[in-house]
Amino acid sequence: MTLLEAVRSNDASVLAGVLAAQPDLRSQIDAPLPEYGFGETPLIVAAQQRNREMIDVLLRAGANVNQKSHWWAGGFHPIDNANEDRELIAFLEQRGARPEIHHLVRLGRMDEVRRALDADASLVRARGGDGQLPLHFAKTVEMADLLLERGAEIDAVDVDHESTAAQWMVRDHHAVARHLVSRGGRTDILMASAFGDAAAVARILDADPAAIRTTVSERYFPMRHPRAGGTIYNWTLGWYKSAHEIAREFGHDAVLRLLLERSPADLQLAAACELGDEALVTRIVRDHPGIAGTLRDEDRRKIADAARNNRTTAVRLMLEAGWPADVRGQQNATALHWAGFHGNAEMARILLAHNAPIDVKEDHHDGTPLHWAIYGSEHGWHCRTGDYVATAEALIAAGAQLPPLEMLKSGTPAVLDVVRRHSNAPK
Repeated sequence: MTLLEAVRSNDASVLAGVLAAQPDLRSQIDAPLPEYGFGETPLIVAAQQRNREMIDVLLRAGANVNQKSHWWAGGFHPIDNANEDRELIAFLEQRGARPEIHHLVRLGRMDEVRRALDADASLVRARGGDGQLPLHFAKTVEMADLLLERGAEIDAVDVDHESTAAQWMVRDHHAVARHLVSRGGRTDILMASAFGDAAAVARILDADPAAIRTTVSERYFPMRHPRAGGTIYNWTLGWYKSAHEIAREFGHDAVLRLLLERSPADLQLAAACELGDEALVTRIVRDHPGIAGTLRDEDRRKIADAARNNRTTAVRLMLEAGWPADVRGQQNATALHWAGFHGNAEMARILLAHNAPIDVKEDHHDGTPLHWAIYGSEHGWHCRTGDYVATAEALIAAGAQLPPLEMLKSGTPAVLDVVRRHSNAPK
């Protein structure tokens, strides 16, 4: 058994047995585990699994309790991976783990933060996991103010997501994010919409009417570093979200009305589809015949983005309003690829009824929608809830080319059985 397999077993006795039988593995004890995307060490994985027994086995084998993950943008400490489990953090500290300034800030240890900064004022600019700064971890207004008083840069960005503290906080620590903006921190129309700040939204649009089209996307939040993981808004607000969607999600109807009033007709139509407002879609299409033919490329791709986000109603409304079914989005995939990946049989049938291309391939994996359905049945974001059998059946019934079974490296038995059954059917 390999060290990777022993760690994945989440069984301290298995891990101890492997380390005893293969003493040479101790030389790898603080190295990154293969197949872990952020360079996690065995001890960090044990901390993620909250497995105290495994942590002790690894420490007895020589693991460094303060070894960070081997992540290019800034390694994560075992304490980071304990998250908010204060008992586990205490357990690690008892075994020699040393909290860094970022941990002290996140845990709200104000007095310890003050002492650390008194001893070394430069710690206010220290980088932690993902290259975040201490201010990124502040959970209270009081902690944020302490860091600002000690020289924290209010708009400094992390390394991996090139995002400010307020952008990281916009959902989970709303009050702190608003406070940072009130103290001069950078804002944008998405953040102002999340706050429900109609005055700020109006000021932004008065200064730049084109800001109304801003979405959570690489178009509006490009990364400077080629390895950067994309704006943190992807996670705090949601991939490809518009200001309209964000205002609705956060319950700010007055801001949503303002955004719609300030949107040109083509953007109003896209927003109405994304919001699932069928009456508004009908009214816009009636008042602006042929409007779908005037859509910008960035609005045309919204159907693929809606499918990526598993928004069946939005996809249906866009198709009914005249959106083409063949446009590409993330990973150069079509909406039908995403319907397959999610096992969304209803969406797949709607797209097929609107002549979505069946055997088109995306660029990243050279896969068709049927390939994505097969893969998604085992590895998709909705692999436990999606109806992959019905999705595969719909694609095959529409004429999808069947892949050779011997070439398939993934897929649940039920979905593979669909492919096998149709492969063996009389022609």
